[in-house]
Amino acid sequence: MRQLHFLHIGKCAGTYIKSLAAVINATRSDLRIIAHPHHVTLAHLPPGSEYFFSVRAPEARFLSGFYSRKRKGQPLYNSEWSPSERIAFGYFEHANDLAEALFTDGAEGSRAFAAMKSIEHLARDQTDYFRGLGFFLSHWPPVFIIRQEHFEADMRELYARLGLEGMPLQVVDPTTSKRARHGNDYSAVKPLSDTALTNLRRWYAQDEELLRQCNRWIAQAGKA
Repeated sequence: MRQLHFLHIGKCAGTYIKSLAAVINATRSDLRIIAHPHHVTLAHLPPGSEYFFSVRAPEARFLSGFYSRKRKGQPLYNSEWSPSERIAFGYFEHANDLAEALFTDGAEGSRAFAAMKSIEHLARDQTDYFRGLGFFLSHWPPVFIIRQEHFEADMRELYARLGLEGMPLQVVDPTTSKRARHGNDYSAVKPLSDTALTNLRRWYAQDEELLRQCNRWIAQAGKA
């Protein structure tokens, strides 16, 4: 049986991808997708094994990660704040407040730095999943990469590479008859200002570069 590992980078559509993987595992006997928890990185996988992962624009991932943890993961989960997260959300009500405070002088900047390193999802960069394996795209390439901003097109390409063209790209929750996707609408929250975006691009510079490298790899793999 062919085994394919999925690296679950937080706040990059991983929960929904896991739901799709469960359907595949239940209907196919020739393929097993092993969906890993957040703490598993590429270095944890058996050398040479097949894998895929998903990525997301850093500022969008930051926004999603902040409010997901502020809700304690609800409605899908209910994960209590850590002591440090409790302090962080006591200082910063909105994601924009935290992002604008980054790199500022004085106590506010110190609190922002501490909050970024305390809130789950914000504290772990996407590049952390490839630590020590910087040449992975050329020397241990994935089967494919899913970009959240191009989710359906990239999933279709992954399915094509796995011979799964007939498999659905949507999963319906039988208890609600709605699409089972762990996502939320952030249109009502305070938008990220130009200062916030500038600070986030500085903070997540390595993740910005990872996304550029992933886009380049996909283009070279024949999928622009």
